[in-house]
Amino acid sequence: MSRIDCILYPPTLDYNYLVQRPQQLMKNFSELGIPTFFLNEPSPGSMQERSIKKGNSDLYIFNHVDPRPYLRAARPVVYFSAAWHIDIVQQYNPALLVFDSVDEPSDEFEAWKPYYSRAVSLADIVLNTSDKLYEMSRAINPHSYLVPNGCDYNYFSQAADRNLPVPDDIAKIPGPIIGYIGVIASWLDLHLIERLAQQFPHCNVVMIGPLYNVSQIPRQPNLHWLGFKPYEQLAHYSQCFDVGIIPFIQSNMVDAVNPIKMWEYMASGIPVVSTAIPEARKYPDLVLYSPNNNEFLSNVQRALYQDSPEIRNRRMAVAEQNSWRHRAEQVVEIIEQRLEEKNHQPLGRDALFYDSLIEQGIAPHTGYTTQIISNYRRLSFSTRIALRISARGYVPLGRWAGKGLISGSRGIRFQSQAAYRYRTAKVH
Repeated sequence: MSRIDCILYPPTLDYNYLVQRPQQLMKNFSELGIPTFFLNEPSPGSMQERSIKKGNSDLYIFNHVDPRPYLRAARPVVYFSAAWHIDIVQQYNPALLVFDSVDEPSDEFEAWKPYYSRAVSLADIVLNTSDKLYEMSRAINPHSYLVPNGCDYNYFSQAADRNLPVPDDIAKIPGPIIGYIGVIASWLDLHLIERLAQQFPHCNVVMIGPLYNVSQIPRQPNLHWLGFKPYEQLAHYSQCFDVGIIPFIQSNMVDAVNPIKMWEYMASGIPVVSTAIPEARKYPDLVLYSPNNNEFLSNVQRALYQDSPEIRNRRMAVAEQNSWRHRAEQVVEIIEQRLEEKNHQPLGRDALFYDSLIEQGIAPHTGYTTQIISNYRRLSFSTRIALRISARGYVPLGRWAGKGLISGSRGIRFQSQAAYRYRTAKVH
């Protein structure tokens, strides 16, 4: 019998937008039979209504719903990847705190630095996606482990046969195609991407992903920016690539990155060309590591014209060994061992929560308010941040700007522990 009552992931990401490590691991935990609560952080404009949805028989996606009434006496494993969540995780009465360290708190993630050391030191387990992060956390917490990123092998390996329907926008682009899938952000070497398009005028460079923190992108006749695509379509695009690229700049943050796209490209069967990312250097026969930009361009040439079925099969075999399912099994084993060390006694599934009530979207009676805060007309929503408060009850977990005093709403109870950030405004 598992010692894990359930796993709870605090609100950090939109479950259905830019599917990353947290969504993949939570999904795989649930498929291993572990009740998993993913507290959703809907992306701006999604207008996600208050609800509890089931991704599968053991995956519960909470939208603007406090999970604590459903936990009853269970003590969840709280699994968090945003370092600043160290300020809020105790509200869930965790049996175990697992901090998943996925990025170095530097450069674009400098704002995490005040929280990083506390998150690492206070966690019962620290998982790290790269050697650099592992060495950083091991110096603080002996319960540190290296758990790199992975891929949904069963999904992306479909691209290898190139039999999936081809999306219209890439169907119009002739090959050879040099492709990228990921966020278009400041850690991309946009100058190198422009040089790439110029160096290979007989190829097309296709960039798939939303603009994150950049506003100007290079323009070339054979450089195509196709924008955001849903996760369910990514394999349909990667099957069209002749080469998959990881054109990251060199920085402290990038030095700690274990690129998910590296695994997804390999699972798709396509050759991979990377800039000087230390984690990519671990696979010299499978990933063309480039210490400088000139070598990057030379490696693209090699990938286009010197690849072989034998190397492709080896790439796919390594990707299969590094699937998210294998990663989830590794993490569960680490968690089980730590719970045993702490002598945690599980309650058993029957004691966890009211499954039928979750399916109906109804909370058990626990003294929590049943009023939905968004019904108050004096409230409006914004992404601006000011006052930090923690609310108890059926409160949308997000960032608000109020046209009235939030504390005037009787349906909310306040506690002293800081959680999410809100802003109050004068009542007119």
